[in-house]
Amino acid sequence: MKKDKWIQIYKTKTTYRAEIVKQVLESNDIKCISVNKIDSSYNNFGYHEVLVIEKKYLKAQKLIQELNEA
Repeated sequence: MKKDKWIQIYKTKTTYRAEIVKQVLESNDIKCISVNKIDSSYNNFGYHEVLVIEKKYLKAQKLIQELNEA
């Protein structure tokens, strides 16, 4: 069984933006995960990242671009 390769599609310092992107992707049947890499001691270091499966990267990128233009 071949494992899926995950690629970072979006990175932000704010939780709500990562959640909006995740919801848009999931509503378009794109499997994604959100990873909180913000340091718990100092909230100004790190990012929230959204990852998608490699084969869905281009479709996800187009959806995020449309979201940013709206």
